[in-house]
Amino acid sequence: MTFTKTRWTIESDRIVIRPFRMFFLMGWILAIIYVVIFLGYRGFSSQSPMGSTPFALFLLAILVFFFLGGFTYICFDRNTGKMQKMLFGFIPVRTISFDKLYKVNIVTHNAGGFNYKIFTKANKYGRGTVISSGYSKATDRNAVAFSTEVIPLIHQYLDFADPLPAEQPVTIHEYHYFTEAGGVYQLKANPTGTLILGLACLFVGIHEMTPLAWLQNTSTFGKLIVVIFPTLLGIIFISAAFTKITLDTNTRIIERKSPIGINAHRYNFSEFVNFQTIRKTYNGVYTGTDVIMYFQKEGSNKQKALLISSLRNTQKIERLIQEIESIMK
Repeated sequence: MTFTKTRWTIESDRIVIRPFRMFFLMGWILAIIYVVIFLGYRGFSSQSPMGSTPFALFLLAILVFFFLGGFTYICFDRNTGKMQKMLFGFIPVRTISFDKLYKVNIVTHNAGGFNYKIFTKANKYGRGTVISSGYSKATDRNAVAFSTEVIPLIHQYLDFADPLPAEQPVTIHEYHYFTEAGGVYQLKANPTGTLILGLACLFVGIHEMTPLAWLQNTSTFGKLIVVIFPTLLGIIFISAAFTKITLDTNTRIIERKSPIGINAHRYNFSEFVNFQTIRKTYNGVYTGTDVIMYFQKEGSNKQKALLISSLRNTQKIERLIQEIESIMK
């Protein structure tokens, strides 16, 4: 469906990208819903379903907002050396010079799917600026065309303004996120919250086994549920609180160790492929960014993921990745 796809125009000195065309579709759907409600209500009542004039104007404003949102575009202008986001197609809401931009990256979402965002040098793993619509699979023809036609040209613009220096391996002598003992680096963790939650669940499960249980008049099946479910959750949470991630430079092994063996992993440094960050939101509110390492064992055609940490402060992500790379080099 064309309304769900990114559209772009490449001119001699600028690129114009329209990633929010989905708002057109949402606007039409909302308009149809309004019409159906209006006609259905009028069939049963002579009173207007929209109520007072202010309320009707409010609903109309929402509709106009969706339609105008589809005209929002991102412009990369080589003449001015700036990227500009134009809300509704005519209100400049973000202007960033090319020399402050880092590059375009894929952003994977915890709900599935991905899109493309451009980030600044000051916050390489932050919120970024959306420059494409969302895609459900990497083989989407629009996504493939965007990645081959538009992204390389954007990077050419940025390199012309301020070329990125070649990435050099960073040697770190003082680690913020790891403790070291005998060449074994253990990721620091704060298990307090997880441990308290686990103990609380375990307490509920054990309490329901006693004569003082809160639920007395219930079936045997119900009793088993209120005993087994909290107990299992408690064991899992307590186990997670004592789970460790270590990088052993002597054996060149990265390992996730769990007291009960749940979600345990063990990989050789040589099997490492790349890092991936997943920005998580809940009801539109940012809740943190997962830092994930991907590994591929010899002879396997599948990559395995290892969740390293989840951080709310995106400024800390680059440092964490640098420390892991320094340990593994």
